[in-house]
Amino acid sequence: MKKNLVAALFCMLLPLGAFADGLYGGMDVYYASLVRPVDVVALDTAGLNMADFAFGGEARSIIDPFWGSAIGLYTPGDVNLPHHIDILLDAGLGLSLSIAHAGVGIGPDFGLEFGNGATQFFRTGANLRLTGDVVIGPFLLGLNWVSEIAFTRASIADAFMNPYGKLGVSLLYSF
Repeated sequence: MKKNLVAALFCMLLPLGAFADGLYGGMDVYYASLVRPVDVVALDTAGLNMADFAFGGEARSIIDPFWGSAIGLYTPGDVNLPHHIDILLDAGLGLSLSIAHAGVGIGPDFGLEFGNGATQFFRTGANLRLTGDVVIGPFLLGLNWVSEIAFTRASIADAFMNPYGKLGVSLLYSF
């Protein structure tokens, strides 16, 4: 039954690609710890190691003014922190102007935690994502902000008023 449902959804979404401004795929790198914009301005790089970053890939479809993306991230753990695998799905609205694209999206996220100090093996939640991209030929070079939220109006408003999330960059190629 699940296979039939996935196949049906795939067949329904596949024709949308014909109307897409772009179907993109590529890599993402995020600072794995949650930060505030003032923390980014301070930019203290002392003591950074691989466990402070999340690496992964992204697939994004842009059908102006709508966009949707799927991100898979791996955060390597260290002696004190567990390894994480996160899947973030987003859908939202965007604006494309010449060589720039900006968007805001919301969607579910899923996480898997394992290794040293893992407290919760599987978790679910939601995320709010802001993205800004520069179009360079067939590439999108982007700056992304992802905040963990609950699907409530108050939580979404708080994410805009008091931003606290992961900051990342993406490099996507148009297929």
